[in-house]
Amino acid sequence: METVLGNKYSIILFNMRKFYLLFFFFCIVTNISATVKSLKLVDNQLCTSDNKAIQLRGWSTHGSWFKNCYDDLSDFQKMKDTGANVVRIAQYVTEGEGVNETWVKNCIDYCARLDMYCIVDWHVGSPGNPNDNRYSDSKTFFQDISYYVKTKGYNHVLYEICSAPNKDEQGEPCEFSDVWGWIKDYSAEILPIIKACDPDAIVIVGTPQWDLALDFPVYDPLDEMGMNVMYSFHYYAADQERYLGHLSTAAAFIPVFVSEWGVGSFNGGLSYNTKSSDKLMTVCNGKNLGDQLVSWCNWAWCDKDETSAFKNYNNLEFTAAGNYVKSQLAQGDERIAYSESNPYGSPMTLKGDDDFYFSLECFDEGGNNNAYYDYDGSWVPCSPIPCNAGVAGMYGYVRINDYVDIGYTDEDKPEDGYYSLSYLHSGEWIKYTLNVLKAGDYEMETYTNNHISPNLIAFSVDGRNALVDEDGNEIYRGLKLPTTREGTYYDGYSDWGWTTPYSPIAPLKKFRIRFKTPGVHTLGIAFLTECSGLGSLKLKTPIPIRIIGDVNNDGIVTMADANAVVNYFLATEKPKNFDLDAADVNDDHTITMADANKIVNIFLGAK
Repeated sequence: METVLGNKYSIILFNMRKFYLLFFFFCIVTNISATVKSLKLVDNQLCTSDNKAIQLRGWSTHGSWFKNCYDDLSDFQKMKDTGANVVRIAQYVTEGEGVNETWVKNCIDYCARLDMYCIVDWHVGSPGNPNDNRYSDSKTFFQDISYYVKTKGYNHVLYEICSAPNKDEQGEPCEFSDVWGWIKDYSAEILPIIKACDPDAIVIVGTPQWDLALDFPVYDPLDEMGMNVMYSFHYYAADQERYLGHLSTAAAFIPVFVSEWGVGSFNGGLSYNTKSSDKLMTVCNGKNLGDQLVSWCNWAWCDKDETSAFKNYNNLEFTAAGNYVKSQLAQGDERIAYSESNPYGSPMTLKGDDDFYFSLECFDEGGNNNAYYDYDGSWVPCSPIPCNAGVAGMYGYVRINDYVDIGYTDEDKPEDGYYSLSYLHSGEWIKYTLNVLKAGDYEMETYTNNHISPNLIAFSVDGRNALVDEDGNEIYRGLKLPTTREGTYYDGYSDWGWTTPYSPIAPLKKFRIRFKTPGVHTLGIAFLTECSGLGSLKLKTPIPIRIIGDVNNDGIVTMADANAVVNYFLATEKPKNFDLDAADVNDDHTITMADANKIVNIFLGAK
């Protein structure tokens, strides 16, 4: 008996040694990244798994025909040595050698070994419709890549599912709703494929007209299927500064990622602009309406003969653009700085017991990127458009040191009208500090004119979306300002009147601005597109709100609410001020420890 037992234990010990050796070998060949933390979204902010905000900063590759710059571990080490913590792998589909999964997987492995994050980019160019038959391999590609990530145990991979979708036509990005329709249809096919293998991954979705139109996911959201979805913005400093406000505004409403930007021009020419690049870095580093740290990848780590390439084609040394990006990467988190503004005089008081009319000239102090974002930093006559020409400001009647387009709704008799925000360029925003005496959902009216314009507007409170529908949902985060006489002509600036803004996607719903708690708050007014003017904003008596998890009815979810649920569950007795409906987070008509756990997650910001 002893001999038999001894043999059994020997066999067991041998097999355990074999198991550990195999496990050790498995860990080596799979290159599991142990020090890179998983990523998640907390509200709109990209965070690590411990809920700390993170800004990814790094490089994007070019296409396969420059693969000599990024086909070896040493190339990725060089990128890391510049200070990068992320690399974007641009998988061109209709150019170069086409889809090369082996190369993409090798790049994923290199990043894992170097503890860097990796973006797998399905690079749509021409044709610009991601549903075109020439991109029919996208499903197989993302299925294979996400399965590979799953089998390797990786947590460092992000998926950019359609870079730069476009309709090759001239026009403002906000005009291309058909392109957004393509993207929504395409996302409905690709998101479930990634979710099946990598459900917690960060997925970056493209936006119309080469990733410029961030207004679409704000006011016409796609079905994110419970995933961590961000939206891409591309920027070329030499000729696209007029679109920078799109990013600065959207940061309050959706998670954004600058997955491609260059110091040069969009068409790859030789122009070069570090001043405009600095403005992008300011926005990405936190000075935007949402105080969001925005991650970015620079185009491009290659030796192509163009300004934005990091390496000189002739002598293979860093170009001026490459050295500029290196300088940004070298500073790490040192340049992070959020928007700061102060009330103009005393905060306006929102009592909540009567109609409240905004004095639009009383916007916060702090200047550009802090109290407001204005495309022009000086007074610019309206030829050409966009311009900075608000009469009240330009001629020194009010707020003369701030280049904000403050005008009058009645220029002949200013005392009979309101101060107005006018000549509004897409992406501009402005802040107002309010002392809110009553929390609740405030119905609104807007004072608008009859000039035809896209007129899309959004509202934030303390850097987050404040717009809710009549059911309390935050689905549609942008509204259209109506014209006063059905907008039949392009010269209706003098025809002002009170109107009710509406959702172009859900026109029958009513919308309100939500203040979750009483106290001092910052209201942001964001112009998602060009707008013909806002004369005033009227807020009506609020409708009280119930916040799920706010068991104590103090207007905010804290650990005290979770403790109250625990005490209720253990004692089966209703504590003072205990809101049963708010405590039933699971909506199963019983109060249990599961509700307490959900409240803890709400407090911690877990998604």
